[in-house]
Amino acid sequence: MMKVQLGMQGDLPMRLDAPGTYEWWYFDAIDESRELALTIILFDGMPMSPYWLEALPKANAEDFRGYAISVYRKGKKIAGFIHHVNNHEISITNDECFIQMGDVSMRRNSEKKYQIEIDTYFPDSTTSLQGLFTFTPKIYSESEEYFGSGNHCWRLIAPMCQVDGNIILRQYEDEIEELQFSGHGYHDCNSGDDALDADYDDWYWGRLPINDRQTLIYYHYPACSRHDEMSIAFIADSELGIQNIEHCMIQLSDFRMTTSLMRIAHVISIEGKFLGKHFKLCIDHGKTLEFGPFYYRFLTKTKATNTEFVQSKGISEYFNARRLRSPLVRTMIKTPMHRI
Repeated sequence: MMKVQLGMQGDLPMRLDAPGTYEWWYFDAIDESRELALTIILFDGMPMSPYWLEALPKANAEDFRGYAISVYRKGKKIAGFIHHVNNHEISITNDECFIQMGDVSMRRNSEKKYQIEIDTYFPDSTTSLQGLFTFTPKIYSESEEYFGSGNHCWRLIAPMCQVDGNIILRQYEDEIEELQFSGHGYHDCNSGDDALDADYDDWYWGRLPINDRQTLIYYHYPACSRHDEMSIAFIADSELGIQNIEHCMIQLSDFRMTTSLMRIAHVISIEGKFLGKHFKLCIDHGKTLEFGPFYYRFLTKTKATNTEFVQSKGISEYFNARRLRSPLVRTMIKTPMHRI
């Protein structure tokens, strides 16, 4: 159903140079003291794009490179940009990895730190975003660990990061606000060689700090006509590295119907064994950060106060790949494909 790769080697581009393949690098960060959150995605092929879907099975990733960036404050989106780009670069030299899409770039240096530069301005843009962020992983794993199989590969790379930086919001060429940022972050990568719904109908994913040195990461596929349900979860520990939650069971509850007629669970219970001890945590999809006809992003928290878990905020998502087959959904998301 899905292949999983652990370790920092997951940054290295691995998609085949063939039609229909895709790859994306994902980063998110939360500054709890300032109530800020952000997500940054660099795409080598955009498998959610209606234009990409129309071009399958001959879709060329180089024709659909770009980025998606969102900034949130107090649980509401204050800036968002999705751009296809003409200028791009993907290169690997020694220990460094460099991905550039237009004027947005990610560089992993020899110290395993990520520097992300953002500038979404282009001529005639009314609003734009400029920023510089450093993601410093708290866990370094050079070993490669694989399990599972399937078209889609999820690469868990840096699940615990210290993130520092700043964001400048601009209107035309005028700066209207500058925001400082210091908080916790996350990084992974995804790749595949077919439409996203080739392996599954929908998924739930999320990451949530549970104390000062540990972060929970989970992935859940509900059962569908092609496969049974799949539940996996990890604890990223600053001392022990990435540890699997054994005998993992993920249960969904508190289903709610969205305005786009998707039935999404708002409470997720994760249970299993961690380092030989029973583990259970309930997660609440507190605030909706992003929503659409096939995708929801949430600012999450623990469901109930527990002295074992701190009340930190996390990021989670619900993705319905099956919906991308719908001509109606494709029409709804088919805005003009602007290249910069």
